[in-house]
Amino acid sequence: MARDQETARGIKMLARGIRSNWVLFASIVFAALAIYAWYVENYIFLLFPVLIIAAIVVFFNPDFLWFFLAFAVPISVNPSDSDFSGLSLSLPAEPVLIFLLALFIYYVISKKDIDTRIFRHPLSSLLYIYLGWMLVTCVTSTDFVVSIKFFLAKLWFIFPAYFLSFYFMKSENRIHQFIFLFSVSLTLVALYNSVNLAGHNFEDKPSQWTMRPFFKDHTVLGAALAMCIPLTLAGFRQSGGDVIKRLFYPAAFIIMTFCLVITFARAAWVSMFSAILLYFIFLLKIRFKYLLTVLLMVVCYLVINLETILRDLEHSEVASSEDLIENLESVTNISSDQSNLERINRWASAFAMWQERPIFGFGPGTYMFEYAPYQLKNNRTEISTNFGDVGNAHSEYLGAMAEGGFPAMVLVFLILIFTFYYALKAFRESNSKTDRIWISAAACGLATYYTHGFLNNFLDTDKAAVLFWFLTSVIVYFDIKNRTIAESGAN
Repeated sequence: MARDQETARGIKMLARGIRSNWVLFASIVFAALAIYAWYVENYIFLLFPVLIIAAIVVFFNPDFLWFFLAFAVPISVNPSDSDFSGLSLSLPAEPVLIFLLALFIYYVISKKDIDTRIFRHPLSSLLYIYLGWMLVTCVTSTDFVVSIKFFLAKLWFIFPAYFLSFYFMKSENRIHQFIFLFSVSLTLVALYNSVNLAGHNFEDKPSQWTMRPFFKDHTVLGAALAMCIPLTLAGFRQSGGDVIKRLFYPAAFIIMTFCLVITFARAAWVSMFSAILLYFIFLLKIRFKYLLTVLLMVVCYLVINLETILRDLEHSEVASSEDLIENLESVTNISSDQSNLERINRWASAFAMWQERPIFGFGPGTYMFEYAPYQLKNNRTEISTNFGDVGNAHSEYLGAMAEGGFPAMVLVFLILIFTFYYALKAFRESNSKTDRIWISAAACGLATYYTHGFLNNFLDTDKAAVLFWFLTSVIVYFDIKNRTIAESGAN
């Protein structure tokens, strides 16, 4: 017995010694990398220890990395956007996404205990076709390197945030935790932006950059805030006896709403109306077929009367300003508002590009490098550029059409339609009040972005893409849950 105790003590001492040596070794390596990074003035070398630690965390507790992603996305910094460095990578969010993508591949290859029902869901099938067509258009692209980089970025947004999220959800409480962490982080950014903008007397021009280095500009921040605000209301309703959450969510709602107003992101303001409208559709339990019929009628009306509508809009001369009402009214000004006129210039360029290559488009991610020759002289504005350095097509739908041809735009619209079909279906079939709250909140959050998508496109950034695909996965999660309950009841 005494010998066994001595042996056990020896093993513990040896293990403690090994851990101490590893800590010492890791500290020396990190210090050496820090000195070298300072010497060559390239701080990317400091990422290596972080990546090693992340790999260890992934191996022992991958759930932690998924929850960390929720908190990391809003506060991540892209050095190239903030003049810190030429490195164009959102840190730490995108390295985490790449790790999660690798983890997903490992789970699939090793046939780990992963829930495969999401792979067979019709919405997932649409995503396979969407990504498959994108890969085809990479081959036909005018710039294969740009397109394949864009395609890979899509993979590390969609697979971790949509497919792998379904594996990590497992319960409504985990969905709540992910949303809570994202909301906390985004609230901090909203507070930072509000305080920073207050130092500039809440003026219009500074509102376009006071959210840096966390967000590139006010339009991206506005899109993220619009998606998240419905989630704070749902989170409050689901807080129960959790005092921290019951106090946090009202504060988060107020801070985010205030920040959304002072950012002067007009497209984000407009998108909130679609969320409110969809919420009442859920309350009234309107069936999807009626909703789709109304939408098709509205689209037909707009197409038939497009010239008349544009003629009326040309008479609007309300310019964007620091007045809230005037700023909102300026959305309809296509006669003198430079931002609106430039947006029309980009749309016209996208349409002209599609006319030249209607089936395959110019290739994923190539719009900004190709649209310059397609700008008509009459459409050019004071802020037009030939260098692709101030934005993209300003439309998820027209951008997809220019880069991936008509099939790409159709697939984007099909994903939109199927998403809301399954949201309304899951809401109607669910017998759980908790489930219905999360379903409606996720759908309302997505409604803001799909509306925003007519005026901007941000799904090539982690700031919008992670939450967007996560909320899509939430809807699929509840649809599959309802189907499983129905099947078990039938048996």
